[in-house]
Amino acid sequence: MIVNESESVKDSQLRELFPDLPSGPLDVYRKKATFDWRRMKLVYDNLNTLKLKNEIWKFMREHPLFKHSEATLSLDEYRHLTTKRMYTIYGQNFIPLDTLGVEPRLFQAEAEALFMFDSSLAVKISLTFRMFANTIQGSGRPHHYHYIGDAGQGKIGGCFAFTEAAHGSNAKGMRTTATYCPEKKQFILNTPDFEAAKFWVGALGKCATHALVYAMLISKGKNHGLHTFVVPIRDPETLQPYSGVTVGDIGEKIGLNGIDNGFAMFNNYHLPKEAALDKLGGVDDNGDYRTPFRDPNKRFGASLGILSGGRIMITTISTNYLQKAIVIAIRYSAVRKQFGPENSSEELPVLEYQQQQIRLLPYLAATYALRIFSNWFSMIHINIALESIMGQSNSAAGMGIEVHALSCAAKPVCGWLARDGIQNCREACGGHGYLKASAIGDLRNDNDANCTYEGENSLLLQQTSNWLLKVWPRRHKLTVEDTPLGSLHFLNGADELLTDTCRWNRIEDMMEPSNLIIIYKWLTAYTLKTTYEKVEKLKNEGRDNFQAKNESQSYNAVTLSIVYGENFILNHFYNTAIKFEDIQCRNVLLQLVALYGGFLLEKHIATLYIGGYFKGEQGLMIREAVLRLCSVLAPQAPSLVDTLAPPDWCLNSVLGNADGEVYKHIQNNVLTYPGALTRPEWWRDVVYWDTYAKSKL
Repeated sequence: MIVNESESVKDSQLRELFPDLPSGPLDVYRKKATFDWRRMKLVYDNLNTLKLKNEIWKFMREHPLFKHSEATLSLDEYRHLTTKRMYTIYGQNFIPLDTLGVEPRLFQAEAEALFMFDSSLAVKISLTFRMFANTIQGSGRPHHYHYIGDAGQGKIGGCFAFTEAAHGSNAKGMRTTATYCPEKKQFILNTPDFEAAKFWVGALGKCATHALVYAMLISKGKNHGLHTFVVPIRDPETLQPYSGVTVGDIGEKIGLNGIDNGFAMFNNYHLPKEAALDKLGGVDDNGDYRTPFRDPNKRFGASLGILSGGRIMITTISTNYLQKAIVIAIRYSAVRKQFGPENSSEELPVLEYQQQQIRLLPYLAATYALRIFSNWFSMIHINIALESIMGQSNSAAGMGIEVHALSCAAKPVCGWLARDGIQNCREACGGHGYLKASAIGDLRNDNDANCTYEGENSLLLQQTSNWLLKVWPRRHKLTVEDTPLGSLHFLNGADELLTDTCRWNRIEDMMEPSNLIIIYKWLTAYTLKTTYEKVEKLKNEGRDNFQAKNESQSYNAVTLSIVYGENFILNHFYNTAIKFEDIQCRNVLLQLVALYGGFLLEKHIATLYIGGYFKGEQGLMIREAVLRLCSVLAPQAPSLVDTLAPPDWCLNSVLGNADGEVYKHIQNNVLTYPGALTRPEWWRDVVYWDTYAKSKL
């Protein structure tokens, strides 16, 4: 193969960043790979982001504060350690603030590097500094920017106080109020009762000094809806709460216990008028509401783009968890041997078995799809923030609405897919996967939050379906402003497409990515059409709008939103793969696209038959295509996870090390675990149990 000079330099830099992997049991599979595992990294990263991640990992590996603990820490110990790590990392200033406009992808890379080490650390540093500052930049004015400077120097720490104890997804139901008093030019922040307490606020439980509080802005007796306020919570010098603020920790959780989630209540707490982040709308000194948008819906649309940051971040978080789990499970499956052909003493790696392949390889394909999508989506959100800061927000309303709709679908799609994938990884590793030292259990527990926070998944999907239902009647009049991201392109020629049936009748056809793209386009248009028709039918039968939508969720609106999100992610994966320059990598990527698409479509086979698009054995062909693709990709799988894998010390799993020496690592962990070889202090309760029992009679 002829390699030009720039490619040669790039390969040299990649090899410097990622030296040869250690030799061991995984070599058998690595020799079968048809692509360069280092080059494959460039499908979702660039050299600058890769260098940054390596720089962060190198610093952490050499710093004693980042040494993994073998035994489980107490709640307070874990939170204390996470906080110290946060300030240590932040103090290194790996990404100066002035870099934001030059290479914004670095912020996403920093977050991924930290997540690969410890998710609590990554979330805490993001909430305390990054998202706090970015929101103020996007929604605030110059007189708010001193908060950004103070956060940048670590003088203050922020958090997001959105959810209330009795309200999460229903923003219109929030009951915390900020009533404007023109005589004092102040807002009076009030929590009527505990149900209205700000709850689940990450980093608020013990540490945050300031909160971005979302409250109903009331002026002259009129409620102008949810607005954002910068609210001092604790004295930065003493961490004591201010008078009028009740703040505390909500306690231990299923996972992510390095993050101190908290609650806050306000008792007629007075704030200066300048506390309102009013760039997109607020009150003047007299209490009259002002906004640069003539149409209130456009103000709301513009704000949606900024407020979608949490959900977009969760698509990345879910991907990070799945990425680590799939690396562990596939490396283990390539080493673990069980059974073999009859009349043979040779055992086979469990990765050779069809059932192991079908449990893992579709999730490997999904990991690549989600990694590519979530990196891109994060960049979209960063660009929205940059445009807002620079005042270049002419298309902010349309972009914000589509970003909101797509994030409300993508967050559940990614969260649920990671949930199912991680569980399959856990089970595919057998009993050893149940060891805490495998690391998969912690990944499963930490990811579980992604299914509920920033909007419980099933409820969140309604935001997407409500938007799509409004789009369907005007599908022939859509413009670029309606879909700047292109997520509605499936509606181009939808009426004609819906009269078609599937034209492919060979298994090989169902392994072709471009064919699967067409099938998914039909499926997305069909689910939107049938959901719209059901809602209209229910209305014609006498249901009001609320009842009609409520009675069309299961099998219709929920499926619609999921399919819409899956369709976009699949298309984005396909378009990225066909443009990738390295032909060997591209060929494997297209196989992954086909596997991901077939895996998703198999779950919707019933709908494809009900809609009349599939007939005969086409559903069986999809299933057979998935199995064949798994078989084709199995030899490539260990090298594909080499691309995805963080350093061994970061992965921190006895099953997932790059050398493949699973049993040596299990042995070392078992023999060195604190107290493993010592007699327990309570040994007398075992030996003299009968004496103790009789003494209590």
